[in-house]
Amino acid sequence: MLLKPDYAKALNNLGSVYNKLGSYPEAIQTLKKAVDLKPDFPEAQYNLGTAYYNRGQFNEAVAALQQAVRLKSDFADAYNSLGSALYQAQQFDQAIDAYKKTLSLRPGSAETYNNLGKVYYRSKRNQEAAASFKTAIKLKPNFGEAHYNLAVAYVALGDKKGVLAEYNMLRTIDPALADKFFATFLKK
Repeated sequence: MLLKPDYAKALNNLGSVYNKLGSYPEAIQTLKKAVDLKPDFPEAQYNLGTAYYNRGQFNEAVAALQQAVRLKSDFADAYNSLGSALYQAQQFDQAIDAYKKTLSLRPGSAETYNNLGKVYYRSKRNQEAAASFKTAIKLKPNFGEAHYNLAVAYVALGDKKGVLAEYNMLRTIDPALADKFFATFLKK
């Protein structure tokens, strides 16, 4: 394929395609060229961060995604991905901040509330985790993963009534997750 070697937008698009195809080393190499040519290109920084994330290089992902949001302060997808990368890098307080920023830009995201709840849970902030999972469910009532996570938070809180209610809901909307929950938390 012929590609103008100094055209950052084309390199960004090619890197994004490599990323979607799972060719992460090629994606990273191509996207690095794009950001070298145009360091103030937030979408290329975002795609580079995504490629690093997909490769399991979370600290590198964090750096690229932080640059993307510095360049474009209303970049909700980049903040959301930054939250995920920070979570994987076990930088929980910063992950919470990134998810909160995502929600300030995109308040109706059930998936982001669920992700925020997972960080709260990992940080042993179980009341806040439960509240985030409840908001995710309010926004997307049949969101099985959020029901599962709320049930787990209820286990941590010692709320047996809440556990049973969420388990019964899971049995209706996602029997496989209900079975997983039962095997992990209820079967003795």
